[in-house]
Amino acid sequence: MPTDPGWKPVVDVDLLIRKPSIEVYQAFAEPDRIRRFWLASSSGRLVSGATVSWQFKVAAARTDVLVIEAAPGALLDLRWDDGQPLRLTFDDRGGASTLVGVHLTDFPGDNPAADAIEATSGFTLVLASLKMWLEHGIEGDLMYDKFPDAEYADR
Repeated sequence: MPTDPGWKPVVDVDLLIRKPSIEVYQAFAEPDRIRRFWLASSSGRLVSGATVSWQFKVAAARTDVLVIEAAPGALLDLRWDDGQPLRLTFDDRGGASTLVGVHLTDFPGDNPAADAIEATSGFTLVLASLKMWLEHGIEGDLMYDKFPDAEYADR
């Protein structure tokens, strides 16, 4: 554990998805798409200024999400869990490929390092599930496999 009292954990997870950036962006922004690889449900589209409710696959896990900025094909700047910044970036790599980035900061609570490690693990699975779905048409069950004994909202 870092000894610098000013140290704060940051989550950065990236994965190349072999689809155009607008298609990858829409997978997160559209309620009917995001449920195919991550959430049980979303109450609305992610557009600038909107507040939507997300129901995660694990039952009783939900959060409200404020959309600070939605730039189609490029950026989703969100605040969730009572204001924690979550940025999703979509870097068009040409040739119908996109580098998706997840950047999460400002971990509250007593053990932010452990929370950041868990978030890194979770977002790695989210991006892997997204890749399986967009590139191969397989709706990922990776979240179910990470928590095999959990009760699920969509099963």
